[in-house]
Amino acid sequence: MNRRCLFSVGMAALTAALSPLAQAQPTIVVQGDSMCPSEAMILAALPAVRPEAAWPEQTVTVEVAADRLFLTLGEAPAARREIPADADCSVRAASVAVVIAAWSGELGARPADSPALTVAILAPVPTPATKPGHVYKPHVYELDAGAFYSPRWGHAPGAWLGVGRTPRDGGRGIRVLGAYQSARDLKLEGGTNQILRFLVGVALTYHLQRTYVFAAGEVGLVGTILRAKGAGYETNQASFAANLGGLADLQGGLRWGRYRLGVDARLLRLVHTETVKVHSTSPGVADSAGLSVWDVQLGLGLGFRFE
Repeated sequence: MNRRCLFSVGMAALTAALSPLAQAQPTIVVQGDSMCPSEAMILAALPAVRPEAAWPEQTVTVEVAADRLFLTLGEAPAARREIPADADCSVRAASVAVVIAAWSGELGARPADSPALTVAILAPVPTPATKPGHVYKPHVYELDAGAFYSPRWGHAPGAWLGVGRTPRDGGRGIRVLGAYQSARDLKLEGGTNQILRFLVGVALTYHLQRTYVFAAGEVGLVGTILRAKGAGYETNQASFAANLGGLADLQGGLRWGRYRLGVDARLLRLVHTETVKVHSTSPGVADSAGLSVWDVQLGLGLGFRFE
């Protein structure tokens, strides 16, 4: 009687110990010829995913095809997952256990570190490198145009157009200019010669800027093309001549924001004397005339600053 009682008590205790495990693990059916992972490996991996949770009863079908694992929960075709198949069978078993745990409701809770928040800081905008003792000054571009009158070279009008780059608040800069200049008709031996001049130059400038006024000066080099065309002759011809020279310029006037209105005085000195000559048919009659190498241009101009 004592041995029978002890055996009954032991079987009851063993049944009570194994009953929760049987209820905690789902029924796993592995289909196919592959045993990687096997049912035993999957069951062994489940407690590591949810060590303290109760497992509901469910059927999971695991199929292995090439490098993929296909998992189906119960008979519902919609409850199907496809995951990569690792070369290691234990890794495959752990992956299947994670999917089963997710289907069962929740994964095992593990302590996590406090979230770390970071603040994005914009990188500083690099500034142009400057030499020691040198102060960087932002530059602007200026466009100006105007008309002028030459009291020395032909007493005739002209026009110019210039583009310059100078510091915003004044200082040294550079300017490129072009100009068109006409002259009075030059009469030689019964006919008239119409004279035109085109100028293109580059100059170094210096600007003084104030709130409502400005002043500027410049010196530079200029190239010229002279065109002379006869009129009233038996045979009218045209000729061209190139020349070089230097210029000096003074400007001053008023400012309204980006606009400026000013007066201009420019002095021009050419290297070579330009001569207009016709073929003479009358002895003793002047058939040529030399043009002055000096010129003074007085004008009025309007400018705009691009900032």
